[in-house]
This record gives sequence, structure tokens and C-alpha cells, in this order.
Amino acid sequence: MKKVVFICKGNIFRSQVAKAFYNQLAKGGSRAESYGTWVEEEGNQELKLSLYPKNLGILFTELKKYNIDILNEHCEQLKEEYLKDADEIIVMAEKEFIPGWLTKYQYEYWENLPNPEAHTVEFMEDAVKLIRNKVLELIK
Repeated sequence: MKKVVFICKGNIFRSQVAKAFYNQLAKGGSRAESYGTWVEEEGNQELKLSLYPKNLGILFTELKKYNIDILNEHCEQLKEEYLKDADEIIVMAEKEFIPGWLTKYQYEYWENLPNPEAHTVEFMEDAVKLIRNKVLELIK
């Protein structure tokens, strides 16, 4: 079974959305996991997304259009042991938040994926579509 790991900064938005799309669209037993490089620094380890203090309601509504629900997902800090059996690693964190030890691993870097600083409907629609399209390209 193929294992793909998506990594962003906080494990709240980008990597969670990519994981959800991948697990929905990939075939053949391939599965994805997601982690963040800055989860513990932000004090969000194990925080359930539905309880996140910032309003992610627009994101949850946007994902419902694709029959995806990430309300029960939680934030998890990236640890090196999570990568040992990964077939593919996709990093979306801003470069300043990528730990030096990660360079031991071969990974694909997805640039220009915005972090949800602005919680507008238009922003979420565009960001979700962009992540979905990147996942579709990865699966092909």
C-alpha cells in the first residue's frame, strides 16, 4: 500500500485538505497522512479542527461541496518516524518552517499554496480548488 505524507506549517488547512482529497480520490489502497512542522510551537497538538479558535466554518462549508468532512481531524506535529515508510512526501510549509532534518528525505515542494490568513469565501474556494488540482496531478 502506497503512503503519501502531506506537510504544512500548522496542520490545520493545507495538508489536511490535501490528505482529505487524496484519500477520497486515490485508488488501490493508497492512503495519505498529514502533519505540521509548527504544531507544538503554536500549542495546537491534538487540537480537533472543529474546536480551532479561528473561524474555519467557510472551509468546512467549501469542503462539503466535495463531500469531504474534516471536522473530526486533529493537528499533529511532524516527527521523523512518520516519514520512514512514506512513498511520497509533499511539503507545503513556508520554507522558513521546514526543519533542517527534513532535507534527509526526498520530497516535492508545493509552492504558492496560500495559508488561510483571510477567511473569505472567495479565498477558500480558490485555495481548495488549487489544492484539489495539485492532488489530482499527483494521483495521475
